Amino acid sequence: MSDNSTSKFISLILRHKPETIGITLDEHGWANVDELIEGVSKTHPLTRESLEEIVRTDEKQRYSFNEDHSLIRANQGHSIPVDVELEKVKPPKYLYHGTGAKFTSSIDQQGLIPKSRLYVHLSSDYETAVKVGSRHGKPVVYLVNAEQMETEGYAFYCSVNGVWLTKRVPVKYLKQVDVTFVESSKIVSELKAVFEKEDAAEIAEETILPKHKWQDLQQALFSILQDDAFSENDYQIMAEIIWSAVLAGEKVDTETAIGLLYYRLGNENDPYGNNTIWSIAARLKDLDYANSEYNPLRDPVILKRLASLGIHISKNVNSSEA
Repeated sequence: MSDNSTSKFISLILRHKPETIGITLDEHGWANVDELIEGVSKTHPLTRESLEEIVRTDEKQRYSFNEDHSLIRANQGHSIPVDVELEKVKPPKYLYHGTGAKFTSSIDQQGLIPKSRLYVHLSSDYETAVKVGSRHGKPVVYLVNAEQMETEGYAFYCSVNGVWLTKRVPVKYLKQVDVTFVESSKIVSELKAVFEKEDAAEIAEETILPKHKWQDLQQALFSILQDDAFSENDYQIMAEIIWSAVLAGEKVDTETAIGLLYYRLGNENDPYGNNTIWSIAARLKDLDYANSEYNPLRDPVILKRLASLGIHISKNVNSSEA
């Protein structure tokens, strides 16, 4: 029997059903290691050495020993009432929740609830949320406004293996974001790694763009532009990459590109203020760069495309008087 099978059985015991092997957990979720090994060994081969190896190599870091390794517990994910002694922690501005498309109608009505668990589980990064969602079929990712939640009184905890926990997430703090699949998700990670570097756009064009198909790359760029967790500087880098693609003759999704770039970087009263995004709009729409009266933020086609992505320009785009 594989270590993976044994690990899953240990997870069942420490999170949900310790009675399956005739043991109990204390109020903080700890189980006696010798009792666990004895109970598990009746159906799954387990020694202290193999248990130590399972804990050490578990990719999700599900388990922890106490200081002298006489006790063991699951770090989170319990359905039985235990206190794993989590302390309140100030969360980042945004967190993510990955799920399957089949669950979205319920989430959109009642928000995120723990169901059989004690807490809702959240990820600190988009890529992890995509992986979590993929376990449930077609993945869907929700952006959680954790900063606003904490300001309004919701408590957050972070387990020792980096999973963020909270009791529930009401609908008003959730926003569904576009999911890029495996290849474009990798590209998002690669782009994030260069955002803080000087000449980030140039580095991305030289080291990242040549490795990927334009279709996958475009998906990744659009995903970033839809994600509130990135900065204005990051969005400007996306604009420069898209402009390079336009000049290279790539098949750019005109309405989506113009719409998202103007949503992030545009001004309704000054559509020419950002030279890069105006250049993109002028080239893709075949406009006179210097004399056109075209305004992307008043184009019904662009607004309709943004609305299909859940973005309503009148509420989000800088439209202060010029």
